[in-house]
Amino acid sequence: MIRSTARIPLILAAVAGSAVGQSANPSTILGASYVYPALINVAPGQIITVFAAGVGSALKQTVFSGAGTLPTSLAGISVTLGQQTLVPAPILQVTAVTCTICGYTAAVTIQIPYELQLPPANGLSTGIELFITENGVAGNKQLVNPFNDQVHILTVCDIAVGGSGEAGCAFEVTHLNGLLVSSTNPASAGEELVAYAVGLGVTNPATQTGRAATQPTPTVETFRLGFNFAADVLPSSPPEAAPAPLYSGLTPNYAGLYQINFVVPSPPAGSQPCGDSVSANLTVSVGGQNSYGGAGICVSVPE
Repeated sequence: MIRSTARIPLILAAVAGSAVGQSANPSTILGASYVYPALINVAPGQIITVFAAGVGSALKQTVFSGAGTLPTSLAGISVTLGQQTLVPAPILQVTAVTCTICGYTAAVTIQIPYELQLPPANGLSTGIELFITENGVAGNKQLVNPFNDQVHILTVCDIAVGGSGEAGCAFEVTHLNGLLVSSTNPASAGEELVAYAVGLGVTNPATQTGRAATQPTPTVETFRLGFNFAADVLPSSPPEAAPAPLYSGLTPNYAGLYQINFVVPSPPAGSQPCGDSVSANLTVSVGGQNSYGGAGICVSVPE
């Protein structure tokens, strides 16, 4: 079953947790994605936040895109993907970020265009860049690496720059009624859950950049699931023979938001319940061709 929930407007602006950590010249991209990487890896349709120094000096508050098709310019700021042709990136929001060593800095949450040129099989892609333009003045260019997928399972801290302030950054994994899976509302063996994500790549049928899906739209790529009943362990890449989700694809009515529907397996004998010392007793991993991500959740354990 594919569900849209009241939580979804909060989780679309998936952003980096730590992206500024060096000085930079004006109009220079400092980093992007969900951590501060040495390289910026992106997939078609992916929602990321780009952090740029020298941009947004006039911003007094966060500016949101609003309903409908995402704009390609917001508060005088635009982001462009440079490849064989220049492709504008739709923008979800822009906001000012405090950075004492960078000067004024903006965080610009965008959707990577589905027109992103992927490298050929067994080949390398070169020359693909991002740059920010403010009031008609283009900034420095930043190389990016295109991939089929860049799986990121969303958390409650992905709702706005700097996070939501909620402790623990719980993963956006819900019951079918839209409520978060938690220690006080755990999943049950055999239950269908929904994990919300970004970075799952192109779909069939194809989706237009910047527009919300009008119906459940599955990914072209088949993803793999891994289940590890252990206390608070990190995700890992599922083996090639691992099972596929019930559904992996776009969530209707939202641009760039994917969901992964899966059934919770039965916990093995001796599994620990969630409690004071265990925040998650099952780690669900989602693997693609080029990346994997995951979420720690709580599952009821028979007494």
